[in-house]
Amino acid sequence: MGFDKKAMEIANAKEQMAAHGFNVKKTYTEYVNRLWGALTGIFALLASLSSFQFWKSQRSIPVFTCLGVLFVAFNGWLGSVVVDTDLLGGVVTLHFVLAFLSITFFMIAFYWGKQTEGTSNWKISALTIIGLVLSVLQLLSGTKVREHIDVLAKKGVAIGMDNFHLLGTTFNVHRVLAIATGICLIAIWYANREMTRRPKTSLIVLATFAILVIQALTGIANVRFGFPATAQLIHVVFGSVTLVAFIHLTIHEFKSKRLQYVN
Repeated sequence: MGFDKKAMEIANAKEQMAAHGFNVKKTYTEYVNRLWGALTGIFALLASLSSFQFWKSQRSIPVFTCLGVLFVAFNGWLGSVVVDTDLLGGVVTLHFVLAFLSITFFMIAFYWGKQTEGTSNWKISALTIIGLVLSVLQLLSGTKVREHIDVLAKKGVAIGMDNFHLLGTTFNVHRVLAIATGICLIAIWYANREMTRRPKTSLIVLATFAILVIQALTGIANVRFGFPATAQLIHVVFGSVTLVAFIHLTIHEFKSKRLQYVN
C-alpha cells in the first residue's frame, strides 16, 4: 500500500520479538485481551444476524451493523500484528482508532430507529462536532505520548516530573487539547441550557465533563509519580469514555430536527 518503511519496521520488530524471552505478565494480558476480543466478535456477529429483521423497514440498521462487524474482524487481525511487532508505534494507534470506529457503527445502528430528545440548532451541532474532533485529536496525541514513553522505557529512561519535557511537543499538544475539550463541553452545556433546554443532553454533557476532569487528574498523577501502570490504565479508560460520549452526542445531534430556538 506504499508503506514500505512501516512494513520494514514490522518485519524487523517480528525478528526482535523472536529473540525475546517469555514474559508471563504480557502473555496473560494478551490472552485476556484475546478472550474479550473473541467474545466481542461473537456478539457482533449475533447483532448483525439479528439486524436483518429490519432489512425492509430500516435498511440502514443492518448496513451499519455489518460495517461494525467488518471493522471488529479487521481489528482482530490487526491485534495479532500488534503482538507480533511488540507494540510497534503507529500499529498500536491504528488498532486503538479502529476499535472506536467499530463502536461508532454499532452506536449508529442502535440509535437509528430511536426517538430524539427535542430539537437542536446549528450552533450546538457545530460545537458538538468541534468537541468530537478535539476529543479524537486528544486521544491520538495521547497514544503518541504513550508510544514515546514505551520507546524511552526500552532505553531505560523513566519519565517523571524532572524530565517529562523529553516527551516533546506532542505531550504539550495533548494537554492543550484536553483544556480545549473541557471549554467546548462548557460551551455546549451553556448553549443547550439557553437555546434548547434538553435535560438528557445536559446530563450527558455534565457527566462527560466530570469524566474529562478525572482523566486530567490521572494525567497529572502520571507525570508526578512516574507514569504508574494503574494511573495510565485509568487515564486511557476515561479518555476512551470521553470520546464515546462525544460520539453519542454527535449521533443524537444529527438525528435531531434542525429548528432555531425562539424565546
